[in-house]
Amino acid sequence: MEWARSTTLGGATEVTLLTPITPGLVPGEKRTYEQRLSAGLESVQRRVAARVPTVIGGMPTIHFARWLILRPAQYLQNSAIDPKDPSLRSWLLFTSNFDGQLKDYLREFSVFLGEDVDRIWGNCEGWPKAGSRSFEEYWDYAKRHQVPTDAFYAAYPELSVGRIRQLQRFKRAFDELVARTRRPDGTSIDGIGPLLDRFLAENSVYANDFPQEGGTYVGTDAT
Repeated sequence: MEWARSTTLGGATEVTLLTPITPGLVPGEKRTYEQRLSAGLESVQRRVAARVPTVIGGMPTIHFARWLILRPAQYLQNSAIDPKDPSLRSWLLFTSNFDGQLKDYLREFSVFLGEDVDRIWGNCEGWPKAGSRSFEEYWDYAKRHQVPTDAFYAAYPELSVGRIRQLQRFKRAFDELVARTRRPDGTSIDGIGPLLDRFLAENSVYANDFPQEGGTYVGTDAT
């Protein structure tokens, strides 16, 4: 069967993986693979919700990532099929948008998130015994379970994650400049010209040819 291909729009690429969760109990434990997976994902979510720094948050290419468990009772709603049928199984769905190419993206997962990747997908059937560190096996596994995307939308396809973060920093700095140069009645303070020149000099890394007509600016993507 031909492997699915990721869709790219501008510089943004998508991937969707659907992997079967291993049935039964984890050897030496009293919980199932699905229960262990669920606990692991809940731990990730708690860290994200608490804004605790995570390795995934430091990866320079991820726009968005989501894991969710698809259970028979969910995907068979309003179906004549009994979701309690023991032959049915749960699946792990992973979707993500990122900068660049899929293989490079998964290689970053392997390098930066190897242990976390193994803790998650290690609960799925066919996961390589050597885990994600055995990259070619990991790559083959991901491609076998990739689902083709029929429609892909990216709000800012020409902006990399690095560039978006630059623009955030620029916006904060500009807001601070505005706050320093406005009187309570909304008028400008005296000597705003030198302050603006200094601001542009300090923040030139974020913009080229600033300002353009209409107050916009043109920049290049961070590398």
